[in-house]
Amino acid sequence: MLKKLLAVVFALIVISSLTAGGGKENSGSGILLKLNITKTNQDPQFLWYSRWAADVEKETNGYIKVQMYPAESLGKALDVVEMAFRGEPVIADCDFAYLSQYVPDLSVMLAPFLIRDADDMFALWNSKELKDMLAKLDEKGLHVFTMNYEYPRMLWTKKPINSRADVAGLKIRCAPSPMWNAVVETIGGNPTNIAQSETYQALQQGVADGAEMIPSVVYSWKWYEVLKYATRTDHVIAHNLFVMSTKTYRDLPDTVRRQFETVNERYMKEYYDLSDAVQEEHIQKLKDLGVTFSSIDRAEFFRAAQDVPRRFPEWSPGLYDRLRAVLDAAKK
Repeated sequence: MLKKLLAVVFALIVISSLTAGGGKENSGSGILLKLNITKTNQDPQFLWYSRWAADVEKETNGYIKVQMYPAESLGKALDVVEMAFRGEPVIADCDFAYLSQYVPDLSVMLAPFLIRDADDMFALWNSKELKDMLAKLDEKGLHVFTMNYEYPRMLWTKKPINSRADVAGLKIRCAPSPMWNAVVETIGGNPTNIAQSETYQALQQGVADGAEMIPSVVYSWKWYEVLKYATRTDHVIAHNLFVMSTKTYRDLPDTVRRQFETVNERYMKEYYDLSDAVQEEHIQKLKDLGVTFSSIDRAEFFRAAQDVPRRFPEWSPGLYDRLRAVLDAAKK
């Protein structure tokens, strides 16, 4: 399946790069948006986003063009979020932790074991609770226009992990935010804040002893050359967001904005349909390269996760429990 997808998308990438390069960033006939991606151009998600970009251009009759910047080549994710906040015509590929400096409640979306599967993710995306938080973010100047399911995140280390105690003392790479620090501490490690594009070198040099991530990213960034053990902790259901300036979004003509939203909704569903199979393909690729995968009793991790809400007094009262109630109701 992936090989066929690669073949179809390759031509679209070429077309997209030809049409995007060299144009004006903003003109009367449309807008060029620069999409900063945390994945490399070898990651399947880069291919999906390239196809999404081509479809956005087609659906909007060329009004919106998207230029791709893989491997954080436009800037570190946090910096590109700031660029969008300043009103620049960029799209940041990030997660809710990066947005919590603008709306603190948003970091709850990455609380360990809150979201336990893709259905939970969609239940919260469609909930009033999250819509209210995103409306506050819009007021601050940032607009989230898509949330894509990826896969459960695993723990990747240089040594086998059989219990939470085995993680103690290990420096685990994570993004720079209080919530990602809390995630790493929940799985038992010492959080070490490193940009994704700088992680390989940090692992090689011993600045970090491990990381937590989905398989395709470990494969495309070649972290498997250093990290030979993967433990199925499933502590966070990975999902990524596309974020842009609220002003840039609202300045789109009404028809263009509706066309844009139509493509985004279609691709959210497609990513959900494709992600599990693609990640499982990459698990096999990593096994073939010598990575050992193991399961683990997650009871200790669940217990540690119960302390996370207490560590975020800035959250609105009862926020975590309200979201948990939304998810429990959706399961009935």
